[in-house]
Amino acid sequence: MSLHEKFRLDGKVAVVTGGGQGIGRGIALGFADCGADVVVIARRQTDIDSVAEEISQRGVRGLAISGDVMDWESIPAALDQVVEEFGGIDIMVNNAGGNLDRKTYSLPEISLDKFDEQLHLNMKTKFWGSQQAAKRMNDEGSIINIISIAAHRPSPGFGVYSAANMGMISMTRTLALELAPRKITVNCIAPGVVVTEMLRETMNVSDEQAKQMFDQVIPLGRTGTPEDCAAAALLFASPAGRWITGQFIDVAGGQPT
Repeated sequence: MSLHEKFRLDGKVAVVTGGGQGIGRGIALGFADCGADVVVIARRQTDIDSVAEEISQRGVRGLAISGDVMDWESIPAALDQVVEEFGGIDIMVNNAGGNLDRKTYSLPEISLDKFDEQLHLNMKTKFWGSQQAAKRMNDEGSIINIISIAAHRPSPGFGVYSAANMGMISMTRTLALELAPRKITVNCIAPGVVVTEMLRETMNVSDEQAKQMFDQVIPLGRTGTPEDCAAAALLFASPAGRWITGQFIDVAGGQPT
C-alpha cells in the first residue's frame, strides 16, 4: 500500500457524535470523502439528516440517528443500531460537548449543578461513548475524543470545561493502554478557535467579529475550520496512524498554551 493510500478509509464504518454541524460535521464529511460509511448522531434531526444526505452524495452510506449523549441509554442504543445496519464499528469520534446554556461561569460563582453538568457533558459522555464503542468495535479500530486547547491553559469563565477536557487527556492515555491488546488506538484532538455556532452564541459575536478578535492573536493568522480538525482525525483513524495511540494534538494555528 502506497503512503497516500494509507489515508483512505474504504470499507470502514465511522460514528461521529455531535455530527450535525461544526467540527463534527466537518469530520463526518471528511471521513466520507476518504471512503468511510458514516453515522452521525445529534439531537437535531434536521441537521443530521442534511449531513447524512451529503455523506450519501459522496458515494458511501450515511445514516442519521437522533440522540442526546447525556441520555445514558441513547448511545448504547444508537451503537447497537449501527452494528445491526452496518455490521460493525471501526471508528468512534466523541465530538459532542461544550456548554448547554451558552453561558460562562467563573469558578468562585459556579453552582454544583452547573459543575456537574459541565463534567457530564465534556468528560463523562466521552468516557461513555468510548467504553460503549469499544465493546462493539472491531479490533484495530480507532477512538478519537475531541476536546479543546482549554484543557491545558487557564480558561476564565470555562474552568470546569477546561478541567473536564484535561481529564479526557488522562482518560484517553489510560484507555489507549487498556485497549492496546486489541490494537484499538485512542487519541485526542484539541482544536483552538474554530468559529462554530456554539462559539458565536457563547461569545455573542458574528463570524466576522470572531475573526477580527482572534485572527490577529493566532500565529498562523487565521481561525481554524472544521476541515482542519477533520485532517487530524483522518490521521488518527486511518492506516497511516496505526502506530499512534494515547496522544493528543493541538489543532490551533500555533496558538500559545
